Amino acid sequence: MGHNEDVASAVADGRYDEELSTAHGYRSVSVADDVLPVDMAVRAVTRAIARSAVRAEDIVLHAHTGSTPQGPDDVVPAAYVHGRTLAHRAFTVDVRQTCNGALAALQLAAAYLTAAGPGMAAVVTTADRHGGPGVNRYRADPGSVDADGASAVVLCNGPGPLRLLSTVVLGDGRFADTVAADPKDFPDRRAFLMAQRRALLPMLDAMAALEKDSVTQALAEAGIKPGDVTRWVFPNIGANMVDRELREGLGIDEARTTWEWGRTVGHLGTGNQFGGLTHLTETGAVRPGDVVALCGNGLGFSYGCAVLEVVAPPPWAAEGAAGVDQRQEMTL
Repeated sequence: MGHNEDVASAVADGRYDEELSTAHGYRSVSVADDVLPVDMAVRAVTRAIARSAVRAEDIVLHAHTGSTPQGPDDVVPAAYVHGRTLAHRAFTVDVRQTCNGALAALQLAAAYLTAAGPGMAAVVTTADRHGGPGVNRYRADPGSVDADGASAVVLCNGPGPLRLLSTVVLGDGRFADTVAADPKDFPDRRAFLMAQRRALLPMLDAMAALEKDSVTQALAEAGIKPGDVTRWVFPNIGANMVDRELREGLGIDEARTTWEWGRTVGHLGTGNQFGGLTHLTETGAVRPGDVVALCGNGLGFSYGCAVLEVVAPPPWAAEGAAGVDQRQEMTL
């Protein structure tokens, strides 16, 4: 179904620039073979439901998200996944929030279950495949190496191994149409750089504020401080693209993040957060009482943060997958 490709091999055959490889620090990238993202999502949700204590018939909502083409043009992604995993009528919806889709879908699912009442459950799926004819995953984005993968979490109004304490997703669409200046339109490099700064600085300032506010609000709603967070899951962007000012302000060192894992799988699009959570639980890196913060962002622009507490050792630990829970006793 897939394999991990050594980044050094991409440098050796000219698909990846050595300078960027050194700057961003990726070691390998997850590559899916000839499989549709929606089919990867089917595998992920099937495994997640099997690992959970939730009965499939109690799932009243399925939310699917992806940032790349999901399948044939006539396929509705959420409906496709639903039709192959849930044998009953559940509300199913596609969430389009680019790479912040997982946290957006998680927040919507949590709110939906809050209204649905006790005993109800929801499932969130993500899937992305960045490869394909004519696509070079190493040069599609100068700040990351794009990877393939799918993930799923099951939430319920009831006890579970993880509890979802809070979710915050913030958006600011004022800069969605911002484009970089073209050097050919200016008489010299100095004029170009000044115009570029005028065009991009307000956007960059707004993005930094969104990122910080999403995290601080999520922590405040969970009733914890940055130092209480055991592990942080950030998008698997290159080491040279990290917002070090934000992390230094929150007192986050790299050892408390999932970058050592992230640099071996690449940027999973919408799958970074649930993938990182899965990694932490499967490897036993978190224990009861630990707190995990999932952070994400997407073009457009939006930023999100979800805070979870480990309540009990997940039954899938040392085996592999994701399931969570919320303050009104919701289990992811």
